[in-house]
Amino acid sequence: MAKRRTSQIQRRPRASEEALTRRVGTRAGMDWRVLAIIGAVLVALAVVVLALVTGMGNSQWNGVIEPDGGNQHIPVGQVPTYNTTPATSGPHWNQTGIAPAEWGVYTTDNPLQEPAAVHNLEHGGIVIWYDPAKVSAADITALENFVRTQNTTERYKFIVSPYTRTTFGHSIAVVAWRWLLYLDSANLDAIRAFSDAHYGKAPESTGGPGPPTG
Repeated sequence: MAKRRTSQIQRRPRASEEALTRRVGTRAGMDWRVLAIIGAVLVALAVVVLALVTGMGNSQWNGVIEPDGGNQHIPVGQVPTYNTTPATSGPHWNQTGIAPAEWGVYTTDNPLQEPAAVHNLEHGGIVIWYDPAKVSAADITALENFVRTQNTTERYKFIVSPYTRTTFGHSIAVVAWRWLLYLDSANLDAIRAFSDAHYGKAPESTGGPGPPTG
């Protein structure tokens, strides 16, 4: 009987050691799984934050969407009242050689007429207006060079012109169909971002004229 008791006493520590090993192993396994889950959650959160930051960086130059003023044709020479300054949509001229106008650079000697420009917007173009009384000569040069460069690419539908009808309270206005962005300097990064968002998005975006040849 004594031997049997000794045998039982000797077995107990072994059982305790096995149980402890199982508990420690289980906890270690759980710890790794928890760490893996936490890591995955952190990565997902980082992706979301990056997407939000990137989206904010792009959208800050999207401009403001304006009411649709229609796209009816009116006789050349008639100047309607638009719902924004400069116009982003609305009645416009339609006459070969006049409207839509050629893409490119216009100057104070020959500024683009707003009812003609609206037709260019209808064809998916971007028009950059500037107030001659507010913008610097250096900024005008930067805008003109930007447009000349764009006119040589596949996205050639760009115009820059002084705005002579009235003032719009800023140095520069960048316009697409129903979209308007005011700037107080020739921020080319902002203009590129605006163009990326709105270029070619208009009722008749495949319309001409073709690329400038001059």
